[in-house]
Amino acid sequence: MGRKKIFTIGFELPGEDFEYIPFESDQSLLDADIILFTPGFGPHYPSDSYQGQPLFSHTSSVAVSQNIQHWRNELSAATNVGKLVIIFLVKPLHYYRYTGEQQYSGTGRSRVTTNIVTSIGSYSAVPNISKVEAKTGREVRLTKEGGYLAPYWKEFESYSPYQAFIEGKFSHNVLTTKSGDKVVAAVVRGKGALLFLPPLSYDENKFTKYDEKTEQELWTADAIRFGKKLSSALVGLFESLAKGRSTTPPPSWVLDTAFRTDEEVKVQGKITEITKRISKLQQQKTEFEQRLDELGSFRALLFEQGKPLERAVRDALTVLGFSAVPFADSDSEFDVVFESKEGRCLGEVEGKDNKAVSIEKFSQLERNLQEDFAREDVSAYAKGVLFGNSERLSPLNERNDPFTTKCLTASTRVGAALVKTSDLFPAVRYLLSNNDPDYAKSCRDAILSTKGSVVIFPPPPESVESKITEEPSQV
Repeated sequence: MGRKKIFTIGFELPGEDFEYIPFESDQSLLDADIILFTPGFGPHYPSDSYQGQPLFSHTSSVAVSQNIQHWRNELSAATNVGKLVIIFLVKPLHYYRYTGEQQYSGTGRSRVTTNIVTSIGSYSAVPNISKVEAKTGREVRLTKEGGYLAPYWKEFESYSPYQAFIEGKFSHNVLTTKSGDKVVAAVVRGKGALLFLPPLSYDENKFTKYDEKTEQELWTADAIRFGKKLSSALVGLFESLAKGRSTTPPPSWVLDTAFRTDEEVKVQGKITEITKRISKLQQQKTEFEQRLDELGSFRALLFEQGKPLERAVRDALTVLGFSAVPFADSDSEFDVVFESKEGRCLGEVEGKDNKAVSIEKFSQLERNLQEDFAREDVSAYAKGVLFGNSERLSPLNERNDPFTTKCLTASTRVGAALVKTSDLFPAVRYLLSNNDPDYAKSCRDAILSTKGSVVIFPPPPESVESKITEEPSQV
């Protein structure tokens, strides 16, 4: 039985056998063999309230949502590739968070903005669980299907009072209440294993001590011994569960070097070397996948609407050399304010499923231009730009005029520019692969010089003979 890498997510355990991973980390769990996870929200705590219930702040809401989704994906991925994932079933927490969506009523300075909130539970990161009920107790029964858990439970039952009943899609229930009608531990078997267990609880006064010299809390000798015993038991569970066997994990005394052959040591060394290479390659793969997602995000210019389209437009303008940001204060909210040394612009972004962008959105742009000019730190009217993605679900070569006639008329009156978001895509695609400041400037100039019509961007040097259209189907 070789040494295994054990990650603890958001909590620490004594000894060098455990590698602590912060809850807010983007660490891949594929680097570990065994993962220990306690549901929660990491360092984030609700600082606001909604209808008398705790509510995360705007900043914490974003972080919590991202962390929860990250760990849910990672826990599932780790289980699917053969890892042992253990979820310690602590008491569930339920709070509210901001969604980032808003509703509006009224217009101009009388407009009222309402932030939309939604509930979020600490077990949102955990796969296969449909219901968690906070309950405490110690009297449990090991099921027939959970026989392989017996060595672990013998060692750690006294440290493991349960804090929750669970329901979900499990292969087997392994621990139940004494009456047998409530589940406090279960397992999901596959290529790997997802094991739900009561959490570990220990006497902190016995396991930690304060070092006055370093001014830090340190683990005691008792704690280190506990950690060694725990890591050994977990490796035993890994061997019997993650590899799909139902044999009893070897007791800790069998792991003594006296019972290992020289050939075992050599083979284990080879396995360790290969594992390191796999981990390095996996990290490289993850980095390339993230980069691929970033590059592909600009395709939102072709088919998205709402907030995703607004983000894609801002990112595209940044690629063109603008400084592009959303703007919001107590009186106003603009989809994008962007500027460069050539000039300053204010934009509104609209996506339509089956229609052209209408005068209503242009009227919003005009109101925003007035509100922007009324701000104390603004001394000149910004150039208005309306970004439209009309008939967004249709192939590009099947779409009709992107803006209504009234939009065109109104843009002529105020000297605004109209931009088809799909026309931004070829320029961005070229600039992502080519450092061409002159071409980027020509794109900025095209926006700033256009008045009362749709912006015509210069064709990218590598794409003079091609346009972004869909090829006809080959029969």
